[in-house]
Amino acid sequence: MHRISRVVVVSGFILIGSGSAARADDAPIVFENANESLGISGMAAGNAAWGDYDHDGWVDVTDGANLWRNEGGKRFVKVEGSGLSYGSWVDFDNDGHLDFYMWPSGKLMRNKGDGTFEDVSGRLPERPMANSRGAAWADFNNDGFLDLYLGGYEEPGYLPDALYFSEQAKSFRPVALPHEKNRPARGITAADYDNDGDVDIYVSNYRLEPNLLWRNDGSGAFPDARDQAGVDGDDPLGAWGHTIGSSWGDLDNDGDIDLFAGNFSHPADYQDRPKFYENLGSKEAYRFKDHQMAGMRWQESYAHPTLGDFDNDGLLDLFFTCVYSGDKPVLYRNNGDWTFTEVTAASKLTLANTYQGAWADFDNDGDLDLLTGGVIHRNPGNGNHWLRVRLDGGSAMNRNAIGAIARVRVGDRVIARHVESTTGEGSQNDMTLHFGLGGHDQPVPLIISWPNGDRQEMVTPVNRLVKIAHP
Repeated sequence: MHRISRVVVVSGFILIGSGSAARADDAPIVFENANESLGISGMAAGNAAWGDYDHDGWVDVTDGANLWRNEGGKRFVKVEGSGLSYGSWVDFDNDGHLDFYMWPSGKLMRNKGDGTFEDVSGRLPERPMANSRGAAWADFNNDGFLDLYLGGYEEPGYLPDALYFSEQAKSFRPVALPHEKNRPARGITAADYDNDGDVDIYVSNYRLEPNLLWRNDGSGAFPDARDQAGVDGDDPLGAWGHTIGSSWGDLDNDGDIDLFAGNFSHPADYQDRPKFYENLGSKEAYRFKDHQMAGMRWQESYAHPTLGDFDNDGLLDLFFTCVYSGDKPVLYRNNGDWTFTEVTAASKLTLANTYQGAWADFDNDGDLDLLTGGVIHRNPGNGNHWLRVRLDGGSAMNRNAIGAIARVRVGDRVIARHVESTTGEGSQNDMTLHFGLGGHDQPVPLIISWPNGDRQEMVTPVNRLVKIAHP
């Protein structure tokens, strides 16, 4: 296990060099149920959201009912009276403190910087939906402030989604979407899949309704690009899956952001199963190739997916929850050839049916740990190398740098990671970007594509946290 030797703060421009690939350590990872050793009792199994709200360098977490403060990676303390439940972390007002938005209630809680939160929900318009299962924040219009896409679910009919643009964080204004009809949205995820400098939106819809891909055209309009991009499902009867949540990530190390659609599906074979979509890049106008289940076994009640390179071999792996009795959550290791191998049993995760799953390196030791089912699973690591990258947009853009893409070059691989607010159905991985590097122990070229279009290049040693502020 490689622990952090020091923190490097980088700004400016450094010419990049070349890297060489090395063999990864393929030893199995056996996770530890760390709740007892961390002093955790009664952690809830609601949505999980990792974020360092108190700026002490140790990522904290909400469990859908409580806020837990990380004390040096050695224990977690429940913060009484925080008022936080289901939701995600976001610095909506660019003051350097992580605020919290709760989409079930519509509450926006501002971090006052002293460990307490105030309700500033009045800055948001009245919602057009009575029930929401997910939301995503990003600076969709590139004005430096984070905007909000909020999904509408059902109660009893299908409820409309909503998009709000921030007005300098003091208020938010509604933006029209070209809906042909309302659909029951669950997870909302956002990423710049077409590398044009603005953030696009993928909406996971339930009830055999097609998912939506809103392509951001940079002018404030969001045409539905699901047909053009090839992510509309392939069923001739016109049925799709019951998608609970989806996840963006570079699954094949070509530098483009791919997509996993986490479909729940009943036995009837006309219902879409979970799907791995490969982004074919600029040469194919950013269309997606459907690899379908890519070797994954079917279970009926697949629910919430989340991607993370838990074994530090440079490839994003998949953790996927289930919710029906008889089905079990699974951990799949990415083989690098659009096939995935199940390693659930070998990992010895303590698994329960849940919608909860999110990755973070809570103990700052260079490998990703997992919160699921109310249990923090500590990753003991292996001999592989790694790099963590924490971005700060400063005064030029949103402080979280949501929408930024960082790329590391290792030999002929370009490993991309992007900053996002949510994944799957409403959980949140730590916004510190994590790169597994396998056996590569030499400095690596690092390229940052900032949300405002700026590009920054440098070389950094490995096995450390690199903090990069926009220059």
